[in-house]
Amino acid sequence: MYITVELGMRDLKKEPIRTVFLGTGWESVESLKVLHESEYFDVVCAVTAPDKPVGRKQIITHSEVKEYALKNDIHVFHTESKKDNYEKVLEKYEPELVVCKAFGEIVPKSFLEYPKFKCINIHFSLLPKYRGAVPIQKAILDGEKETGISIMIMSEGLDEGDVLEMYREDIKEDDTNFSLRKRLVEKSSEILIPVLLRWINGEIAPTVQRHEDATYCWQRDISKENAEIQLSKHDPKYAERMVRAFLPWPIAWCKLDDELGIKSLASKSMKIFKCALEEVHTEKDAGVIFQKNGMLLFATKDPHICFRVNELQIEGRNKMSEKEFLNGIGRNLPL
Repeated sequence: MYITVELGMRDLKKEPIRTVFLGTGWESVESLKVLHESEYFDVVCAVTAPDKPVGRKQIITHSEVKEYALKNDIHVFHTESKKDNYEKVLEKYEPELVVCKAFGEIVPKSFLEYPKFKCINIHFSLLPKYRGAVPIQKAILDGEKETGISIMIMSEGLDEGDVLEMYREDIKEDDTNFSLRKRLVEKSSEILIPVLLRWINGEIAPTVQRHEDATYCWQRDISKENAEIQLSKHDPKYAERMVRAFLPWPIAWCKLDDELGIKSLASKSMKIFKCALEEVHTEKDAGVIFQKNGMLLFATKDPHICFRVNELQIEGRNKMSEKEFLNGIGRNLPL
């Protein structure tokens, strides 16, 4: 669908833009893939996190970006030595453009200022809202109706750079961190090349962010500790959003009452993978677990709304459905 693109007297099909990619996680791979497959960009190097031990057996594992790069003969640099490695990348490859997605590292100023066409970052929020590491989770937690993609020029400040393009995406009522992220990954991969070509051809005037409207989100807020649902404390709508925001990690959970009267459940933790809010009236105290009409329910602070668990995992057991739980270890729950 692209026509021949020229930069002055330069035909990008014959002399593509020397590009370095920064990224680590699975969501980075699609952006790397479209750049690598484009005839207008020559991905000369991928900078990614070092190999690390994974799982119970602590098997040394490559990042997803490194896996793709090795399979496609793209040189790989790790971020172990930080500044030294960045300088080596500049010396060896002289990049005209750097593209970054889900990198998670601080990039030196000297590196940011080197490329002719700047360092471009793909951020999953409508900047200046939700600057930081966990914008998707925070948008779901806050009950936002929409989020989006900001393609921006990287600067020293956290996600403070000028914006080249924005794309808006509705947040569905049943969206999880994973489902929404997957859509944004797909859309960002679709729009990346057209935006970069317009930028390189001088067709985009970067927009300065309204810094006074900035909000932030931090990785430390998405932790196992903060994923604990306490229905005696949390609003039921917020608790439901927690389940969606913390999927697939760290997984929302709650602690079962040690006075439950069921030995196999007392004081156990319950991971919650899927839930719903049900219009069920109860006089039970918020946080009390019970069953009714085949539903696994928790009372909430609202006597007319119960928190229903559809898919769960009890500490020390396998993942199970609501029905499996109520027909098994939860069959003696109070009505």
